[in-house]
Amino acid sequence: MAERLGAAAGELRRFILERHPVRGFWIRLDEAWREMRSHQSYAPSVEALLGEAVTASVLLAASLKFHGTLTLQLAGDGLVSLLVAQCTHDFAIRAVARANEPIVGEPSFRALVGTGRLSVTIEADERAARYQGIVALEGENLAGCIENYFTTSEQLPTRIALSADGQRTAGLLLQKLPLSNAQGEALGAMSQEAWESLQSRIATLDTALLRFGTAEQVLQRVCAEYDCRVFAAAPVHFTCRCDALRVENVLRSLGVAELRSILAEQGAVTVTCEFCGRPYQFDAIDVERLFALGVSPESPQSLN
Repeated sequence: MAERLGAAAGELRRFILERHPVRGFWIRLDEAWREMRSHQSYAPSVEALLGEAVTASVLLAASLKFHGTLTLQLAGDGLVSLLVAQCTHDFAIRAVARANEPIVGEPSFRALVGTGRLSVTIEADERAARYQGIVALEGENLAGCIENYFTTSEQLPTRIALSADGQRTAGLLLQKLPLSNAQGEALGAMSQEAWESLQSRIATLDTALLRFGTAEQVLQRVCAEYDCRVFAAAPVHFTCRCDALRVENVLRSLGVAELRSILAEQGAVTVTCEFCGRPYQFDAIDVERLFALGVSPESPQSLN
């Protein structure tokens, strides 16, 4: 049952090539992607870019060996000034994009991001550990920018395919792992030949197959003769850190006089999460309840 639920919301599959030092991850998001945007509205081009980014964040987080969060961020001088996608070690996702102005038509990737930087930040939950890699936004698309990140920051040959629309997103990541000295030159030459073939296939992978096909169908196209072992699915789900209790604490910190003033002017107090766009609305009865419970105001809290 858990696996079927995961497939409906989103799922990640890990795979390896038995005879070559290559590993990878396949992902498709369905319900989780739609739920994440249930309180947000984006132009189609921004929506597709956001979908690719959150998909990529899961592919990158799949290698985490500890409890923590991976954040993928794009910041540039294009039409989209900021895009942030996050994925935790247990594949909880959330993402947000900010545009400088209303976007019409179908602007190119370069017009959307402009000149700027891509950063990958990894934070561990259990210790004060934080790693961040930053590279220029260089590439014809988001996949190319992330491949450049791996070349520059990780020195790990990586190829990525990404695709997204309003209903679903999908992605495939391949990585060539280093060989030990004991594995010999013959295996190295054979593995390099296989790697070049895999790169060519992922570069020409049909986006419709990537987005609608199963993991087995996609990997059959890319890794057909390379004895690929595919592991069990891990479910991916949407989760935002905002909740009603945190919003109430923020409102208490403003004080009852300020909230009554907002009520008199607007008829309700509405707080919107900056990350997921979910609105929390409080009427006069809700506001009075906040201050009738004998709870002392707490320090202001962020909703994200």
